[in-house]
Amino acid sequence: MHQQEITAKFDELLDITRGSFASFIQTASAVLREQRPLPLAVDEETVTPEQLQMDMALLAAAPVAAVPRHAPFHPLQENGHRFLLAQGGLFLEVRRPWLHYIHQLAKQETVAMPYGEIQGKCELAFGSIGSALAQLKEFAAKATTDAPLEAAASLLWDHQQKTWRIAYPDIIGEASASRIQYHQVEPGPDESLAIDLHSHGHLGAFFSATDDEDDRGAVKISAVFGNLDTNAPTVAFRLCVLGLYIPINVPASKIFG
Repeated sequence: MHQQEITAKFDELLDITRGSFASFIQTASAVLREQRPLPLAVDEETVTPEQLQMDMALLAAAPVAAVPRHAPFHPLQENGHRFLLAQGGLFLEVRRPWLHYIHQLAKQETVAMPYGEIQGKCELAFGSIGSALAQLKEFAAKATTDAPLEAAASLLWDHQQKTWRIAYPDIIGEASASRIQYHQVEPGPDESLAIDLHSHGHLGAFFSATDDEDDRGAVKISAVFGNLDTNAPTVAFRLCVLGLYIPINVPASKIFG
């Protein structure tokens, strides 16, 4: 067989191999799509790679998981959040070093959902806000001294040492009787911001529209101290979870008593 014939046969065999491999890839891709569809309501044949990549990134940041009906439920382990499809509707699960939180976002009982049941949960690694009473008292004293100007502080929870640390932020500009702006305190390697404190000076303790905007999307406990020029100071506490605001009853007498 001449060299040219050998080359022609080799090229022919190479073409057959390439065709077979391309056919295999196409068939395998179709099977994978059928057996393991993307958890997105998209047409994979028409969607652009850029659109798919962005939507997959969003899904990875805030995934959706079905609560098992028969197997044990496995809680979220890493810091972050996810949405849970349960028999009773849609739930939100959030994990931080100091918090494990499950909250029902939408309830429905009309359609039979093939998922398991789950209950709401709020578990604080430090047990209760009272574990930070010494730091709350310290801030109360500073806020009273600074009044009528507003004051601010952060309570950081060390999840390794199981201890609290109070830190005061760098104030942007000048604090006033109705407004304070500051750079958020940078936590240490094992710390996370758990309680965000600020005062309203001589005004009452309440969460303003500005506070709502500042807390939107955050996961923390927020607190306001007010009426600091009286013998009956007031406080307001709430748990902020990605736009949810859950009031927490904390007696002012425990802090100022």
